[in-house]
Amino acid sequence: MNRDFKSSLVLLAVVLLVTDIPFTGGTAVQIAGVAEAQDPPRRRGRGRRPQPPPPTPAPQEEEKELEAPEGEYLAIEGATIHTITGSVIRGGTVLSKDGKIVSIGVDIAVPDEAEKIDASGHHLYPGLVAFRSSGLVGSGEAEKSQDPFALGTVTGLAAGITSTWNGSRVTKLIRGQVTDLTLRRQSFISLSYRSGNPGKKKELREAFEKVQEHLRKLEQHALEKQDNPDAKAPDDKWIRGTYATARSLLLGEKVAISRVSTIFDLREICQLARRFGFKMIIEGAEEAWIEPGLLARCGASVVLTPRSRKDRDESRGAAGGSSIENAKILHESGVPFSIMPASQGIALWGLAGRDLSHLPLEAAFAVRGGLPEDVAVESITIEPARMLGVADRIGSIEVGKDADFIIMDGDLLSYMSHVRWAIIDGKVQYDKMEEGLLDHIRPAGEDDPPAPEDHWPRRLGDPL
Repeated sequence: MNRDFKSSLVLLAVVLLVTDIPFTGGTAVQIAGVAEAQDPPRRRGRGRRPQPPPPTPAPQEEEKELEAPEGEYLAIEGATIHTITGSVIRGGTVLSKDGKIVSIGVDIAVPDEAEKIDASGHHLYPGLVAFRSSGLVGSGEAEKSQDPFALGTVTGLAAGITSTWNGSRVTKLIRGQVTDLTLRRQSFISLSYRSGNPGKKKELREAFEKVQEHLRKLEQHALEKQDNPDAKAPDDKWIRGTYATARSLLLGEKVAISRVSTIFDLREICQLARRFGFKMIIEGAEEAWIEPGLLARCGASVVLTPRSRKDRDESRGAAGGSSIENAKILHESGVPFSIMPASQGIALWGLAGRDLSHLPLEAAFAVRGGLPEDVAVESITIEPARMLGVADRIGSIEVGKDADFIIMDGDLLSYMSHVRWAIIDGKVQYDKMEEGLLDHIRPAGEDDPPAPEDHWPRRLGDPL
């Protein structure tokens, strides 16, 4: 018994030494075990690595309010958008910022601070471009010749025209200011080459030949100068007047513009252009339909007046005169053209019907002759912009271009449609219902509007 008791004591002592349990009473052991369970890091056995404390959670950053994007925004929403160079977008939105188009489409995120125009049920087009005009803008430098409050500017905007060429520069119809109106300084060289003036034709042809020979000598001189730095350049003091005109055209510095009507004169001037390789715009071209490939081969562009009438010359015994299908035939032959009415101004004494206030109707008359409607719209938007060298900024609705629009209450080519808003550089320049000029005519765009009340400038019922 004593031996067994001693053996038990020895075994207990060995266990205590191995397990590192303090030799205390049972109650103390139980309390220590609870304490170890509650706070293990303070009661680690030998040979165990202490566990690192749990990581301190990173402080959360305070949420910052999103700053509104800077800039002046205009959103035109819900319109049928005629982009001209792309597809037609129905019920779309055009968003501009600081006068430039930034987004076009159906699902466009519009900043809350943007000015918005609800154009639902309306048609959105790029502003019309009048290839040539008189009286809409100043005749020279805008800062010196433009009347910022001219009635002609208002009527031009009411007709949908937002840009035009005044003979020296392409200018915008912006009201109330004389700065930032010029899109581009643009001048053409007027060229007369008609059968009725054979002396002038000979003079011009000989000028081209002489200047062309001079340019060849300049090329030869450049080669000679590589071997002989003292080589003398050919004299050019004689290049003035007609010779200077010929040199500008031969070097491609300018584009010629010429009014030509008959097929005989068209053949002559196209032959001249092909021989000497210069660019040309032809105004009129009433008989171009007889031989449309002629203009295509010489690379000429045309400014047409579809309602222009010219009788056939019976004495020549050949096809001649004007044709309602002229625009259609030129289009099918690949000849670029823009459309202009007969008058370059706006008739303020009444609705003459053939002035710039009826530019879309002139294009619609070409449709009557078979021209596709979309091409007719191009002829008063993007095509004149291309001819004037400003198609990178105006003439179509594209991202990056100027925010120049007109919003119509109907189809552009319909005689019943009116401009509801005209917008230039992202700012409203004309609002039909705010002007007091045409607000009494179909105010809601309805087909059968009520009779208008007495209205400026003439009171209804006056004899005149």
